[in-house]
Amino acid sequence: MVDDSSVCPRCGVGCRLAPAAASRARGVVGPANPEGRLCSSGIAAYDTDRERLTKPIVRHGGDQRTVSWETAYDHAVDRLLAVRDDHGSDALAFLGAPHCTNEENYLLQKLARLLGTNNVDNRARACHASMTRALADRVGWAATTNPLSDLLDSDVILVAGANPAERQPVAFNSFVRPAVNAGATLVHIDPVGNRTTRLASHHLAPRPGTDALVFALLSATILDKPNSVDTAFVAERTRGYEAFADSIGALDRREAATTTGIDTATIETVAERIAEADRVAALVGTGIEHNDGDAANALLNLLLATGNLGRPGTGVYVLRGLVNEQGATDAGCVPDWLPGQQPVTDHAARARVADEWGVEPPRTPGKTAGELLESFGREVHGAVVVGENPAVSKRDADWLDARLASLETLIVCDLVASRTTRHADVVFPVAAGTEKTGTITNLDRHVQHSELTAEPPSGTRSDRRVLCELGARCFPDETHFRYDDTSEIFDELTRVAPTHTGITVDELGVAGRQWPFGEARLYETAFATSDGRAVFTTPTAQGDRNTDSVDDDDGLSLVVGGRASEIESDPSGSDARLRIHPDDAAAYGVVDAETVRVSNRAADRETRIEITERIRPGTVYLPASVADVFLRGEESTVRVAPVSTASDRSG
Repeated sequence: MVDDSSVCPRCGVGCRLAPAAASRARGVVGPANPEGRLCSSGIAAYDTDRERLTKPIVRHGGDQRTVSWETAYDHAVDRLLAVRDDHGSDALAFLGAPHCTNEENYLLQKLARLLGTNNVDNRARACHASMTRALADRVGWAATTNPLSDLLDSDVILVAGANPAERQPVAFNSFVRPAVNAGATLVHIDPVGNRTTRLASHHLAPRPGTDALVFALLSATILDKPNSVDTAFVAERTRGYEAFADSIGALDRREAATTTGIDTATIETVAERIAEADRVAALVGTGIEHNDGDAANALLNLLLATGNLGRPGTGVYVLRGLVNEQGATDAGCVPDWLPGQQPVTDHAARARVADEWGVEPPRTPGKTAGELLESFGREVHGAVVVGENPAVSKRDADWLDARLASLETLIVCDLVASRTTRHADVVFPVAAGTEKTGTITNLDRHVQHSELTAEPPSGTRSDRRVLCELGARCFPDETHFRYDDTSEIFDELTRVAPTHTGITVDELGVAGRQWPFGEARLYETAFATSDGRAVFTTPTAQGDRNTDSVDDDDGLSLVVGGRASEIESDPSGSDARLRIHPDDAAAYGVVDAETVRVSNRAADRETRIEITERIRPGTVYLPASVADVFLRGEESTVRVAPVSTASDRSG
């Protein structure tokens, strides 16, 4: 049974909602919002503040013109097949979207692979690449390990590189805050203090880039304490502990503490609390995504050494930012995995897909989204972009424009005109999340049915319908893309993806189900590895060489905030202020609420500042929507100056 509610399109928490008066949303009880709460962003889920596309567009010569759907379909397919025939299958690229349903992401990767390429990706894969890679390689699945409700049983909750009180407020207030009110200890590890810090008993503010050393220091301190390591868990359920312990034992703790900028007494206090706790859970965001995964691996080592996986109140929670980041990956919209997180290099996985499709997918992993962009106009000559805007990223805008313009064919499905649609040869106007039916997978693996609860603008169609039409025209003599309804696509996904085996849309019910179906909490009896054991890694991170210097030659380390949705209107991304420590503000000669110029070699922007002690000295904070332009080069530092004297300082 399903009800007449949608999954909120704003973030990865997966709250349920339905229309209320005046284009507002009301909460509907669901697994992620058990009291039917919504945040301010969710309440505004039905608001649209940009003019929608309502007619297909095709480029004729240098001009884009509106055309019929039939003309747009025919033109898109002709151009796609021409690129394949002229340059080969790997000259095509397919970029999916965590804003789309599981079924739509499944159809996109199916179209790519039936056309002969694994060049399919979505940005969700890159957002939490280090943490999900560590989880996949060392314990089994690239996903959150436990239900959100398990946090109510936690004794210690570590929040690292994230601000869930602001970015995932319903989950935070439904599960983290009640746990803390009941006695759990919240430890916030982030260079910037924020709303999450307000509830924390301990705030560890390391120098940017040194999170791995923080986790290593905690592990080293715990290993020194009698009876603090869960020796039974380590012996029965892991491998590689001895090498890990030897490496941790060799860590120069004094030097490591100096590098992180955290005093040893604070490390000792937090380590003692973790050692005493029976259940420790970790919530991780994109703030620890640096140093090639060292921080993610060091955190996982800490949890394994203390036996904090596979039980209630323990585990790793990947704080996905966009509505279906988890589902896009699970559906196979990535270059190296088939649906169900099965490697494209695995013969049995390809055979499983071939049994369903009648065609075996390619065996060589495709290019990632970044590699595909680099290849546009060279190895890649045609692209299909669904709900994405690759013209907006951490790359130079002119370079991106040149790459998109160099394609022979660019086909885009989107709600509104964007910088990417300007370059498109075909644009399909499509429905928003609340305007279509399908399934969505939230950040703790809950697969939920989302019903159409808002009428799409006249003239638009769902991404599902567009992809089915394109696929049917690419393969007119086959039945690959002929489905009577969305549930048939989901049924096919469950036959192809081992994670989703054994469930139907009707059986999801109102509350949804977590995959693997019937296994809400992962790794209770064994890890999903070849021998059922989790793997320790040997620490390699020694941190960076940042200092607290505010010298103009070094600049200030830039910390980037969470990323708001780029498809739906999202008021949470509206605060573009730069946060700076009072000592740094004095050194740079700026005052609170002043408009300042922020600059490095990549960009130069003006913004207002907020002076606060909740950010460590030598560091400044900006939200991602503003910070991205400063990250397009190799620098991760900026300089700050009053607008009135900026020209003198930059000279």
